[in-house]
Amino acid sequence: MKLFGPKKTKTTRGPSYYDRENIVHTLRDLNSIYLPKGKLKHNTDKVIMYNDLSLSDITIKKLKNVIGPEDYKLEKVQDLKDYQILFYRHSSEKFNYLMQFHFCENNFLFVNNMIRSSYVLSDEDKQYIMTRFKEKYYPDIEFDFKNGFDLQIIDKTGNFFYTIDSVNFSITYINNSSKFKELITKYNS
Repeated sequence: MKLFGPKKTKTTRGPSYYDRENIVHTLRDLNSIYLPKGKLKHNTDKVIMYNDLSLSDITIKKLKNVIGPEDYKLEKVQDLKDYQILFYRHSSEKFNYLMQFHFCENNFLFVNNMIRSSYVLSDEDKQYIMTRFKEKYYPDIEFDFKNGFDLQIIDKTGNFFYTIDSVNFSITYINNSSKFKELITKYNS
């Protein structure tokens, strides 16, 4: 089951827009993405997938076959060699999505899916998004939104996703790969 349908034509955005929206500028940023703090953790027996692709199976080629060509590609990240970020923009219902897929040495690390609308997302909007997500993929997990929307779901392979509920609402899917662990170890040594 796919979250997104065919891409609609978008207006173009310049390099400064994507550089500003990029969430990784240094190895330190990558470390904080891999080790989120203050999340309510849940486990699931299901394998976490993004647009019908298992996180461990995402490659640049598969991504382009499933979603199409990227809207923008960023290739320079301080402290990281052979690092690429593919940006995609999509609209569905009343929401706008900015997805950034991060690769290092052609290994998929993570995708961040920022969700916006023409106004500030309300708690009802966030609950709607998370309830749809739960119904489609994680019926075995009970979400309690009384204390906010910061949660983390860990699958049986160790991959995980978590939400960030701040100025923008986003969902980050982490491929808990050996390459990602190697980068984190490099940062922490």
